[in-house]
Amino acid sequence: MGKKRLRLLQLILSFGLLAILFWRIGLQDILKTLQDIDLRWYLPAFFLFIVNIFIRAFRWYTLSQSIDKRPSFLTFVAFYFIGFFANNFLPSSFGGDVVKAAYLRQETGKGANALSSVIMDRATGLLGTTLIALLALLFNRSALVELSLPSGLWWASAIICIGFPLGFVTLRWFNPFAWLGRLVPRLGQRSGYAKAIEFADTVKQYQWLEIGKAILVSLPFTLNRVIIQYFIARALAVQLPFTVFLLFAPLIALITLLPFSFNGLGVRETLYPFLFVPLGVTEVTAVAMALAFSLLRLSAGLIGGILFGSRALYSAPQAPSMVTNKEFS
Repeated sequence: MGKKRLRLLQLILSFGLLAILFWRIGLQDILKTLQDIDLRWYLPAFFLFIVNIFIRAFRWYTLSQSIDKRPSFLTFVAFYFIGFFANNFLPSSFGGDVVKAAYLRQETGKGANALSSVIMDRATGLLGTTLIALLALLFNRSALVELSLPSGLWWASAIICIGFPLGFVTLRWFNPFAWLGRLVPRLGQRSGYAKAIEFADTVKQYQWLEIGKAILVSLPFTLNRVIIQYFIARALAVQLPFTVFLLFAPLIALITLLPFSFNGLGVRETLYPFLFVPLGVTEVTAVAMALAFSLLRLSAGLIGGILFGSRALYSAPQAPSMVTNKEFS
């Protein structure tokens, strides 16, 4: 399936889910709830969201240390903001990761290294998120916390939290894709298989020490994300234990990363009621919480748009729309 067709389907799913939610719950009620948001909690959430972009940029910066003439840390920060802009506003063929890799390649001339650093930045971020979610899962299942959730949700959470780290370690040590290719030679004809092999090779080229450092940077990022979700809830007069967000925030982040929708839009707003309504939060408020988080993402994208425009004006770089994956080979 072509990238443009895939993005079109993602947009249809995202806006279709939102339309169903707005029709069923009531758009006016959701907007009224958002109008009453407490800025004493929401503005700190926005500040922490910006801080998180700096943390993520630092993780990417540490993973790029093997690149000759590596740009400054602030350059990585600018590229991260531009990546948010690309995710939210640029044409469908170019996601934020591709744009970040493109700009880093233009700065360093190292296309393969730039792309691998972006891939590992994403992978180690997911590892840090799943580790926090796993700890929260164990804590919430202990006798110290009274949290009533469907058993299916506990099992799904456990599979996600354990499956990704286990899969990453397996990939780093054994490369099961190569084994599958020998077992089923026909797989070699699939474009997806070639991408899987490329990802496995990327993981293997980083030492465990480098991966460990990146994961350590990911931990404060994930904890910060939990605090952001907690602040948004408080801004909408939702008072739940912090440990609830310690479990839910990483799970929401992991599920919305699945490539079914446009940057998690629609899926996130559907997921919040599923998670929070059993804990006594109204559907209207749960959807408003999700939209409030999406607004933070859009705000970061607007900042990235300003940086993108400034860079285009003063540096005249190659535009992301002119960059293709072939240039990273």
